[in-house]
Amino acid sequence: MRIRSTLFLATALVFAPLAAFAATPSFTATGGIAALYGNGTAPDLGAVMPSATSQLKIDDNDVAFTASFAWNINDAWALEAWMTWPSQRNINIDLGNDQHVLAASYDVRPVMLSMQYQFPKMAQRYRPFAGVGWQWTRTSNEAVAPGQEQLQPFQVHGDDGLAAVAGVDIDVGNNWIVRGDVRFLDSSVATTTGNRPDVTMKNSANTMVYGASVGYRF
Repeated sequence: MRIRSTLFLATALVFAPLAAFAATPSFTATGGIAALYGNGTAPDLGAVMPSATSQLKIDDNDVAFTASFAWNINDAWALEAWMTWPSQRNINIDLGNDQHVLAASYDVRPVMLSMQYQFPKMAQRYRPFAGVGWQWTRTSNEAVAPGQEQLQPFQVHGDDGLAAVAGVDIDVGNNWIVRGDVRFLDSSVATTTGNRPDVTMKNSANTMVYGASVGYRF
């Protein structure tokens, strides 16, 4: 009898916290738009340059649609999957005086998985949250500009890295929310070109994402 009681108590001590952690689960789905601001560097493509002083620079700022789906494990914790639609990155030849011509371009599509802590509601409507996780950046639609055909095949490969998010949900009633958030994606890209096939150029592609979305909790 004593052994049974001990086993029951040990089982309760193990499973009770797990049951409490997973109490009253729900889900939240959002859709919105985000501005992506990159802090990356341009790879040394070996592009045809119009002058000896011309430089390659990357334009990694764009706007993209976003979507997310979160499992609200309990009232405080959530596991969220988030993604953007593809957004374009341009590698430009800087001519000076705010002028440039395109050398090559590609699309990126980051996906982020994060564990988030949801703070208690403020003023019965505002609920801040913060989280950390991991991101995967995939690339597609690599292309070179006319006159840069020697770069073919132009290939870009994204990688994965740490990610973080902070934001606030505003309760607008009937389970609907409006969300604003900021995300940091630690990323890089590896580039190869036809004129330098044995050289893989790895460059930073860190990105800040400022998003606004509408969501529904169910």
